[in-house]
Amino acid sequence: MSEIKKGEPAMERDEILEKYRREGVDEGREEANRRGDDAGFYAMCVLALLLMLYQAFAGQVFGDVAAVLFVFSSVGSFARYRTDRDRFFLGMGIFTGVLCLGCLGWYLWHTL
Repeated sequence: MSEIKKGEPAMERDEILEKYRREGVDEGREEANRRGDDAGFYAMCVLALLLMLYQAFAGQVFGDVAAVLFVFSSVGSFARYRTDRDRFFLGMGIFTGVLCLGCLGWYLWHTL
């Protein structure tokens, strides 16, 4: 959104609403989607941790669940890097991608 400069009148409420309608941006909806995605991600992490603990105590190989979590993180980091060009996300994408492949390889090695 543009800044209001001194001497310029502030946009009227209707003008602001019309601008958002034209742009197709609904910040309230985007924030609700972000909160829902965050809650879903945290629930998925808790469930994955419980599954991995169960598998470990049952004497089963648990790399499959970890690989799913790491691929989610890796793809998300690469997408953020592509958008923001922040090298931190490139590094995280590579790091979690390697962890994903390692966990998947470990799981397949022990189950094939």
